[in-house]
Amino acid sequence: MKHRKMPVASPLGKRSRQQSKAKKVGAMMKGERQQDYNQNNEERPFKYNAGDRSIGVEMSQSASVASAAAEFIIDGERRKSNGSMSRTYFRRPGERPAFLVLRDGLGERSVHREESGTYPAGPCLIRGEEWLLGPELAGLYAGWMSCADEEQAERILQRIFYRLRAAAAVLLESADGVWAAVALPYTPELAARPARLAALQDAQLEALFAAVAESQRLGGDSRIDLLAPYPASATEFAAMREFIEGVAEQTLGHAYAATCRIGALLRPDVQHAAAGEIARIADFLVLDGAAGEAAPEESAAGSFTAAAAGVLAAVRRVKPAAAVLAAGAPAAYALADLYQIGMSGIFCSAAERTEALLRAACLTWIARQDNIDAAAGGWQ
Repeated sequence: MKHRKMPVASPLGKRSRQQSKAKKVGAMMKGERQQDYNQNNEERPFKYNAGDRSIGVEMSQSASVASAAAEFIIDGERRKSNGSMSRTYFRRPGERPAFLVLRDGLGERSVHREESGTYPAGPCLIRGEEWLLGPELAGLYAGWMSCADEEQAERILQRIFYRLRAAAAVLLESADGVWAAVALPYTPELAARPARLAALQDAQLEALFAAVAESQRLGGDSRIDLLAPYPASATEFAAMREFIEGVAEQTLGHAYAATCRIGALLRPDVQHAAAGEIARIADFLVLDGAAGEAAPEESAAGSFTAAAAGVLAAVRRVKPAAAVLAAGAPAAYALADLYQIGMSGIFCSAAERTEALLRAACLTWIARQDNIDAAAGGWQ
């Protein structure tokens, strides 16, 4: 250990010693005044005059926004937990839930998982019809839909099942497989043929649960939630839920079926009373802006926000803690309005997500500043 040399004092005259003493006394008095000033400030936390505030804002605003954005994005990507409760749609009583910005779609998926015990802030939304439109399934699906021979159609459906199971296995091995919400396939073409729709949804459910069973056998920690597409009433959703739980129980057993989270994918024009009744028996809701008619982006976002506000109010009257998210391009465009009305979050494409995260971070930062102002009794 090195020892520092003490400074050697040079000889001073009497006058120098007096000047030094005077300076010391002055410094002590200044220190006492500064201490009194600090004590007064401690009695008035977060209260500054207008000049202090303007200077502080100019010096710290950009750094604060950047810090909030970084914190929001990191928290939005992943969080650590020792248990499965980190993957839940419920919030603690009295808390304002975090506004989630989650991925919608299969594109640009990371194949690398985070370290063990790290979970995403919410699920990735996978639409069942996306798999059907992929290069490996599009031809089979088109052939199955146009096939008039029932035996041949059954053989094609079996091949579709194997492809869907392989696609589900790839999903579970990826980063999105930690927590994914999969909407059962639904298209207008399928809706016009209820028997085909039910057969295809059954095949996809069986493929998903078979992939989950294999993942669990190998020690995987994946979670798949299901979304029943576009129920118009609580009766329709209850039938869909019973159907999903039945396939889950046959494939994975009663214990898994009892814990499987099942939500509803709703159209923006769903009847408010129906949305409230569906919310009673759904684990979560997703309001799908992609289900609306094509319209210019700005007007679509405006009408979607108005629809979302009505549905959200109806749901929260029945189930105040319900998780209600939005999806589709209108949701990303109307993010600020959806944040203000109290939506739980949005699903958006990979191309839209970076901008959406930054916008959500700014909104969160502004809300924090408003809370600080309110706690301090306002700026002075």
